Amino acid sequence: MDTQADKKTFADKYADFVLKFRMPIIVILVIATLVAASQIHKLDIRNDPDTLLPPTNRYVATNLYAEHNFGMGNLMVFSMGVKEGDIYQPWFVNKVQDLHRKLVALDASREENFINLAAQKIKYMTADENGLVFKRLIPTSGISTDDPEMARQQLDFLKEGIKTNPVMAPMLVAMFDEQGNRCAYEDYDEDSCVARAAYIIADYGDEVKEIYLPWVEEVRALMDEVSADERIELLVAGEPYFLAWMLADLVHKWWLFAISIAIVLLVLWLEFRDWRGAVFPLLGVGMTIAFTLGLMGFTAFKLTTMMVLTPMLLLAIGIGHSVQVTRRFLLEYGQSGDCDAAGHLAISHTIVPATLSIITDMVGFATLATVDISFYKAYAWFGMFGMLTLLLTTTTLIPLLLTKFPPSAEKCHAGGHSWEAQAGGFIAKVVMGPGKWVPIGFIVLIMGVSVYYTNLMNWKGDPEAAVSLAEEGDIMPGVEKGINYARAAFKGSSSIWKDLEKLNQIMPGVISVSVPIRGKKAVLPECDEDQLFPDEIYDVEDAGERAAMCAEASAASGCWDTEACRAQGVFNDAEVLADMEAMETWMRKHEYIGYTGSYAQYVRLVNMLLSAEPGETPVIEDLAIPSRAFLTSRDPDDDRSPNGIVQLYNGLLEMMTSPGDMDSFVSADWNEGVILGFINTMTPKETHKVTMDIQQYIEDHKNDAGFSKVNFGLRSGPVDDLSGDSNHLSVEGEGYVRPAVGGFLGATEATREVAMDSWLTGPLQTALAVFVVAALIFRSLLVAGILIFTLFITLFAQYGLGGYFTSVGNWSGNLAFHLLVTLSIAMGLGVDYGIYMFSRLKEEMAETAGDWNQSLRNTLNTTGSAVIVSVFVLLGSFIPLVATDLANTWGLAMFIGEALVIDVFTALMLLPALVYWLKPKYVFGDNT
Repeated sequence: MDTQADKKTFADKYADFVLKFRMPIIVILVIATLVAASQIHKLDIRNDPDTLLPPTNRYVATNLYAEHNFGMGNLMVFSMGVKEGDIYQPWFVNKVQDLHRKLVALDASREENFINLAAQKIKYMTADENGLVFKRLIPTSGISTDDPEMARQQLDFLKEGIKTNPVMAPMLVAMFDEQGNRCAYEDYDEDSCVARAAYIIADYGDEVKEIYLPWVEEVRALMDEVSADERIELLVAGEPYFLAWMLADLVHKWWLFAISIAIVLLVLWLEFRDWRGAVFPLLGVGMTIAFTLGLMGFTAFKLTTMMVLTPMLLLAIGIGHSVQVTRRFLLEYGQSGDCDAAGHLAISHTIVPATLSIITDMVGFATLATVDISFYKAYAWFGMFGMLTLLLTTTTLIPLLLTKFPPSAEKCHAGGHSWEAQAGGFIAKVVMGPGKWVPIGFIVLIMGVSVYYTNLMNWKGDPEAAVSLAEEGDIMPGVEKGINYARAAFKGSSSIWKDLEKLNQIMPGVISVSVPIRGKKAVLPECDEDQLFPDEIYDVEDAGERAAMCAEASAASGCWDTEACRAQGVFNDAEVLADMEAMETWMRKHEYIGYTGSYAQYVRLVNMLLSAEPGETPVIEDLAIPSRAFLTSRDPDDDRSPNGIVQLYNGLLEMMTSPGDMDSFVSADWNEGVILGFINTMTPKETHKVTMDIQQYIEDHKNDAGFSKVNFGLRSGPVDDLSGDSNHLSVEGEGYVRPAVGGFLGATEATREVAMDSWLTGPLQTALAVFVVAALIFRSLLVAGILIFTLFITLFAQYGLGGYFTSVGNWSGNLAFHLLVTLSIAMGLGVDYGIYMFSRLKEEMAETAGDWNQSLRNTLNTTGSAVIVSVFVLLGSFIPLVATDLANTWGLAMFIGEALVIDVFTALMLLPALVYWLKPKYVFGDNT
């Protein structure tokens, strides 16, 4: 007996078995569905770039390192603008203070990291004959509302405190001149600059990610409360707000999913004209979705809003199988009038192609698990599980239900709808006649447009693309693989994005960058009394000689004597702080960096205040690190120790500030710190450029006097692995890796790096897996080759779509890492249609004794029309993906929608033509 006969024998036996035990199978599936549904409430859906991306990535590790050690990793920014006058009005300042306190009261807040007029760490800083003077900018009771004179004095004090603090002022208020232009930071003390808005920069711990939904509802309530005052213009942005509102928007738009289901039901009813044909396919797919979501809940796997695609994917694949098996049952029942016979034929004729297509899909999806991205793995494992259950919930269950609740025979359309015969006949004529050059021409056009927009092999001769092609091997430089996180999250038409654009014009920038700085020498423990260094050290005046003696003593004792050898830690070193000062000066001049802050800025400010004589106004020229160069520029004979001055300033700051005030910039042991910057662009090419520029600056200056004593961001992950500072990654040569930056800019670059690694290799691995499995299943390299050829057309068209969105600057649709998964999904859908077409063509060729024309027409009338129906159902089901404000789901819908249209076109028009021209034995047999 030949192989196909074996397969049919197995299919017949399977059909006999499930029909014999139909009721137990139905009951078991219903009970299993209820059990799975009981676990859905345990779904852990969160949006966290740190868990989405591989922990081994250097940017992810650096971002987590900075966040764990200094905070400032989950920043949210409120901009409160006054529509008339300036911010120095009692009601407005009190509003700022009230909002600050309410934001602090939210769960997971880090009050010590808040930056605003009312924050504890923000002080009026000046000096008198007794030294530094630190006072709160706003009284804890707020600006007086019943004593105008006291209110005037309090507001004057606040205004003076802002204008005389060049370090923090740009992070507190927005100032504009008479023409409405934003003032440069160095002009904040000019009378022509008026403060029109105040910022509240809030920081939250990682715990907020576990309570995003209730947390963001509280935030929105606060926003509504503030916005109700018509005197205020409120703008809000920030990572936790973005990510939390993405979840909330999905929840709020639940009714769109109901509309989607209604559309699916309507299309199925119009096709089958019977409630069973509309309900049973949806019921079967719904059971699979319940199984999959239940497994997600049971495993407590951390999911993202991107996982909304999983049920949509299962709906896409499941409806295709459901329509095939439902149509087969109704047609057979319409001809024979025997439910059991129709059920047997429907199951036995569809279980094989369904199994083949699902196995192929599963193998293709398994390749996603090889990519070190958490939601790729989730797509892979949960998607494979869901697709496997489709064999039970669709191909098996639907015929069983139809045998228990059979429709009337006259409703079964034994001959099919008239439109199906017309469509089948038309497509057959096109494929077999001169019109076949029309679909071929259409394919050529798609390929040509895709070549144009992808700039394949840089045929346009773009200089930037040439660099990308040479250095990164990017053969399609016209397709941007980086990400604009805000536009990847929300559409350009959304209020969230519009607020962000406005805020970016007011603030120094709305996405952060952090550059961790760590001393190369570890801090030693303080010596006990019996370990103190020799008294001779006190007698040595030469700094170099004294340092050598201290080093020798510490090496011998394993401890440190601070009194004899001064304080440890690189932030007690004037050369390190001077190099940080120079780096921040460079950063602030960069076109894409709005502002920076670090502990060095506080030292600069103290130096300016204490350099002035009591009663004199400090001069801006003294806003500097007291390095040797600075001291001698003021007085060539100044022989004071820069390190001694820095350590004095550090002591004063430590004494005058509250516990925790400086923790966001420097560690308690003075050996670690961070430079925090704000980036004023989110365009992928520009964020990549500024990342590369910062890294290049570090490379150019890593051997300077101060920076030679420190390590920068991490070169490898995970976060607790600091071996990159001392292993081969840190050694100049072929294996050298530049240290990464952190903050949201680091997360952005990590996303780009991951995408660059997998944008082409991932789909090609999927294609290879599909080819191998298809070749083994069909025992034909030619059949596998035809399937892969049609899939490559869709794949390249998707790259072309990504190139188009890149060309028009639509960063919701460029091929960033979150959309790369659509490439593999499209392959799965396309191969399903192709497998069903091949299987039905083979069956019809046997039924018609090798009459190709009749076989093709019969196939297009049945399987072909079912493919068309399933595509219409799927396109309708995408309404929830495109109708919310979420850009990530919109992008998924765009790419999969395009793939569906091309997949059905190639399956119905190109695949039959290729089969006829190449005549694979699987369809034509040995007599070709």
